[in-house]
Amino acid sequence: MAYHTILAVYSSQADVAPLTSAIADFAAGRDLHLIGCHGEPSQFVVLSAPIDVPDAATIAALYEQADQRMRDLGAAFEKACETAGLSHEWRPVRSPGGDSAVSALVSARSADLVVVRQPDRAADEDMATNVEALLFEGGRPVLFLPPNGKLASPIRRVLIAWDGSREAARATHDALPLLKAAEAVEVVIVDPDKLPDIDAPLAGTDIASCLSRHHIHVNVTTVSKGSGSTAEAISAQVAASNADLVVMGAYTHQRLREWLFGGVTRAFLESSPVPVLMSR
Repeated sequence: MAYHTILAVYSSQADVAPLTSAIADFAAGRDLHLIGCHGEPSQFVVLSAPIDVPDAATIAALYEQADQRMRDLGAAFEKACETAGLSHEWRPVRSPGGDSAVSALVSARSADLVVVRQPDRAADEDMATNVEALLFEGGRPVLFLPPNGKLASPIRRVLIAWDGSREAARATHDALPLLKAAEAVEVVIVDPDKLPDIDAPLAGTDIASCLSRHHIHVNVTTVSKGSGSTAEAISAQVAASNADLVVMGAYTHQRLREWLFGGVTRAFLESSPVPVLMSR
């Protein structure tokens, strides 16, 4: 089992260099094909005052701007991939909302892995892509890179945030190619006695045994969040173990609304210093 088809979602020019460089390093020595996707609106509606009729000139200008963004991003992507020696293809897509992630859903379902860069909030970058759609509708694991696009090559230390849930199980098994290649894998369970899907006295032993049959050596660590949050407890363990990657399920805290991020999921998407692989 390996990743051979990777889909990267390019929201803007700021994504091209860090995303492509990280994937090129990850692809070293692998038979890998990169698909780059960017979305623009399929239609614009601009009404002019005072009689609210379509403003044809403005609409035409907006289409031209969208076309130019697609051309510029495509050219930058092609150049970066050719420089890195990556097998690649560019897929510019138009969708009603113009969202790059929504536009990428069809391609995502035929990929082994989807890669997205987290926005640099310190630089006032906004999350321009609907990552909820990628996680909850794409059906594939999504690897979120930090704003600088840094991805360890090779990935030596992996931390699995385990709570016994369906989501955590899906993420763990989706990450098998990375786990097999890693030198150290740690399963971290926060307050196992409070988790409905965990047998506290034997916390983590089942998943560790399963992974061992894949020839993956696993250490199981249980921690308490104390007066802090679960996300803070996991983050502290990431720092303590010097992890290169976090693997975790994506779900809401109450699991009532799939399109909303829960506390742990949102915390890691907004502030994780290391890449995070999530699955739903």
